[in-house]
Amino acid sequence: MEHELSRRHALGALAAGSTALAGCLGFLDDETDPDDGANGTAGRAGADSQWPAIGIGEVLSDFEELDRWRSYNGQIEAAPDEARTGSQAALLEGDEVEARMSLDVPEGLDLEGWDTSLAINPESATRIVVEFLAPTRDERLNTVRPIPDEYDGWFRLDCGYEHKPEGEPDLSNVTQLNVVAVGTEDEPPRVLVDDLRRTEAVDNGTAILAFYDGHDSHYEIAADRLEERGWTGAVPVDPGRVGSGDRMEFDELRELRDRGWDVCAYPRGEPDLVDQPERRQRTVVESVRDSLADQGFEDGSRHFFAPSWRQMTPTTHEIVREHHETGFLFGSCPVGTPPTGTHTIPVIWGPALHNGVRRHINLCDQYRQLTVIRIPPIVDEAEPEGSVMALEDFEHLLDHLEHRGLDVITPSDLVDGMEGANHGLPDGSGSKPDGVIFEAGEAHALEGTGETDTEPFDLAEGIVVGEFTHDGDAAFAASVVPTDGDRDDEALVTEADGDGESMLVVDAGTYRLEVDADGPWSVDLEQPAVHADDFEEPPLETSGTGSAFVGPLWTDDDLSLAVTHDGDGSFVVDGVGADGSWEQLVNQRGGFDASRSYAAAGVCWIDIEADGDWSLEIDGS
Repeated sequence: MEHELSRRHALGALAAGSTALAGCLGFLDDETDPDDGANGTAGRAGADSQWPAIGIGEVLSDFEELDRWRSYNGQIEAAPDEARTGSQAALLEGDEVEARMSLDVPEGLDLEGWDTSLAINPESATRIVVEFLAPTRDERLNTVRPIPDEYDGWFRLDCGYEHKPEGEPDLSNVTQLNVVAVGTEDEPPRVLVDDLRRTEAVDNGTAILAFYDGHDSHYEIAADRLEERGWTGAVPVDPGRVGSGDRMEFDELRELRDRGWDVCAYPRGEPDLVDQPERRQRTVVESVRDSLADQGFEDGSRHFFAPSWRQMTPTTHEIVREHHETGFLFGSCPVGTPPTGTHTIPVIWGPALHNGVRRHINLCDQYRQLTVIRIPPIVDEAEPEGSVMALEDFEHLLDHLEHRGLDVITPSDLVDGMEGANHGLPDGSGSKPDGVIFEAGEAHALEGTGETDTEPFDLAEGIVVGEFTHDGDAAFAASVVPTDGDRDDEALVTEADGDGESMLVVDAGTYRLEVDADGPWSVDLEQPAVHADDFEEPPLETSGTGSAFVGPLWTDDDLSLAVTHDGDGSFVVDGVGADGSWEQLVNQRGGFDASRSYAAAGVCWIDIEADGDWSLEIDGS
């Protein structure tokens, strides 16, 4: 099937380069004795370990020495009767809405290339936050995991990175780990924790696209668009609802199965499954699994998607663990790959492109983790609060996954290994372009004093170079803002302490400039032509003073950058792709001397904001 890529799409496409995830979950094969249920003995963790303790990776804390942990807004106590491994677990209990326990590692803990997880029992909590200070609070990564409604038992929490709130963390130098339990004013937090450990990460980020309920639009629209990219998806269905309403028939589901898709268990006819007696829950779970297998979906029937996607009880969790190899429910946060909590893998709402999904994809790319994305019915245009996804947003999602180079996999790939998964892009998508990349566009001279919103102006598709001056005491910032409100603002200048130039890649449209300044300023916008003859290729070295940019660059793989800065003020380094993608590489104040990686395959630029001298050594990764 031919795939006609737009120029920007083709330029932004990343070449795939991950190593196979051979037998991802094989380490769990004999982890738990099935006859022991939720408290089964973990075979590889040793005879004194109980699920959800695991026996692979390296222990960071077994909570045998509680004096290594400090508490804030709460107390830490030993819980010997709750030990998952060793002689005790730890109980964190607070008197306020939040309670925190902190592990200091002054010598620095190396988590580069590792995933982190722990066993946790939220007896009373609405969410768990795990913070990684790398090395300070200004450079940290956060896990934010909502607790399923009514869940008050043990499960394993995989610490995927939900937020990178401020600077650029250095995971090779994590100096503090914080576990934060959040409760309510009426019910303060009380959680048990044990078996904190790290496991090796894979070498590329991954995503699962889950097309809940198997709607016609998933077959008529999504299937071909995934096939164009060599991808497959998951279709969670209830066998009793197949073919009803606007849902696919079994023949269409079998066609997707034959293309490599998973047709998974989703007992949607029982939305209040967790409220039913244990015997009824077990009957429903077994019946849906067996019915799918009888219809020819043996592989997909191994995977369970919660019908009330925010709900899971310890009883339901135990039943799902007995009858399925993986389980998925709302939780938003990415997870490590492979996850160690295989039956509480979190899912994020796909239409929330600019409220988490794009950020998750970027973080999964950078830190090689997994995001699972729920795709509702696809329509031409979506209402703001509707339970559907606009076609334009769905295509944007696929483009962003493709640009960031994530491996789009199925739940069976996660279980069985990825040697058979197709990571390819359309033929030729990674080839070096020639000729004109962007035509020359508009030019605008803008000026003002202080904080200002300019009059609207037009821009063509392409690169925008802004040469700026500012005569004020505070830092200068400027954003290019679309007037139609359908796209995100783009920061032309994040925080500049002097004059200079910066660049963006934009779509054709009408924009205005939002300026934050405390004195007179000017910004001259120009859209120069970009030609393949202009490309520079790594390795290369360059340096400068103040704000500037480097490029256009051409690379067929990720870039490795050695970066220095000797100024006292703000220092910001961004990677900008020809498809409009953006990745912040550095954002801090003062001197800097470190290395960064940039998922930059294709045509790109490096944009620098500095108040002193800087240097870049750019090489392939």
